[in-house]
This record gives sequence, C-alpha cells and structure tokens, in this order.
Amino acid sequence: MKFSRLSFYLLLSILLLHTNAFAQNRYYHHNVFWGRLVLSDTINSKLKWEVWLQQRTQNVQGDPSPFKAPQFATVWTWLTYTVNKDLKVAVTPFSYFNTWTLYTKPSDLEADAVKEYRWVVRVEDQHRFKYFNFINRFAIEYRLRDMAYNHVYLPNYRFRYMARFEKSVQASWMPRPVTFIANDEVMLQFGKAVENNAGFFDQNRMYAGFQYEVLKNVKFNLGYLYTIQQRPSGKEFDQINTLWAIVTFDNLLSQFFKKK
Repeated sequence: MKFSRLSFYLLLSILLLHTNAFAQNRYYHHNVFWGRLVLSDTINSKLKWEVWLQQRTQNVQGDPSPFKAPQFATVWTWLTYTVNKDLKVAVTPFSYFNTWTLYTKPSDLEADAVKEYRWVVRVEDQHRFKYFNFINRFAIEYRLRDMAYNHVYLPNYRFRYMARFEKSVQASWMPRPVTFIANDEVMLQFGKAVENNAGFFDQNRMYAGFQYEVLKNVKFNLGYLYTIQQRPSGKEFDQINTLWAIVTFDNLLSQFFKKK
C-alpha cells in the first residue's frame, strides 16, 4: 500500500489551510508532563495485545512546573494484527479517559474531568529506505464524552494522520541501537459533540525524541511534544509544551515461559 504521496499532500494542505488562521487568534501557553506505561505481549505470530496506562499533569497560572495539576488519565487497550512486515492494523476494544481542561485562569481548577469512552481503528504503513524508515499512520476514532457533566455522552468522530520518521544508530560502545524519532500528527473532528465548533480542526502535534531498549524487553522513550490545539470558538488556541516519557514492557508474560 503506497500512501506516501497521498499522505504528504494531505498533511501539507491541512497545515496550509490553518497557517493564516493561527496568526490572527489568541493563544494560551501550557507546560505538560505526559507519562505512559505500556504492557504488551503476543497472542500468536500475527496478533499482539497492549494496555496503555497514561497520566498527564500540567502547570497552573503563575507556576511553570508541569506537575502541579492533573490534565489527563486513561486506560487504553489495543489489539494489533500484523498483515506483513510493513503493514499493521490495530483496534481498540475498550478505553476510558478522564480529561481536565487546560488551565488558563484560577476558576479552571474547579472544573471536573470530562469522562470519555473511545474506540479506534488504526492502520500503519511502513516504508524502509536506506537511511531511515518512514511510517504513515491513519486512525479514525469514535468518541463518547460527558461534556456537560450530566451523564449524557455525546458522540463524535476524529480522524488522525501521522507522518513519522525513524533512524536507528548504534555506536561501538552501545550494547543496543538507539532509535531517533520525529513525527507530525494532525487531527480533524466532526459529529454531534463538536457540531457547534467554529471549525473541524482539532490539533496538530509535532514530536522529536528517541527510544532505547535499556533491558531485554524493556524500552524507554523520551521526547518533546509541541501541540497547537483549537478551542471551540475557533479564535483561541492552546500552545502546549510537553515532556513525554514512555516505558514499555514487551513480551510481558511469554518471556517467562520456555519454548518447547
């Protein structure tokens, strides 16, 4: 499946569409820490399960520390099917989220978290080049959110596209290679929950970081994520600086059982 050219034009057109709008609106600045613990294992040679346990914290007005208040918490499950060495399809059987508003004023601290259930279908298409790997990632999400805190869950869809570059490097003194990662992800949303929003654009996330297998089956990721997120008015945007750390435990159970 050759998505490279189509995905490039898609990403470029979306970014150009919003460049002028970004320059004319009001911005709020935030500092966030994002931690993710990934537990995963194989079911068979083609099928794999994952559980993501995630927590984000944020700064409050007058204090730049990103650890002062909650911003996000979730349990997110995945089943991934490997079609071939370059193509994977994943689905979310279940996920539950709590999302707190990004604080811009003291009264925001009193707001409750928005509860959400989400189901996702995701496709990853990888292209291996001489000096790096390039990955297209497409996803469609179905979200149910209690946005008015009245136990009425409003639905909407969100489309996500990510362009990702990976480059593995191993020095003579390193026991394992380190993988450098850079990606850009654009999200567009539509449906009942967001029908009164000024636009379909949701957010753009730009990331740079690295991944290293510190122990067998234990990987560590660390990176910086910059996000521009549009508020419902269409005239206000959140600029989010995020320190993102991920610890992954692969082959969580199967590594303890010897193969016959």
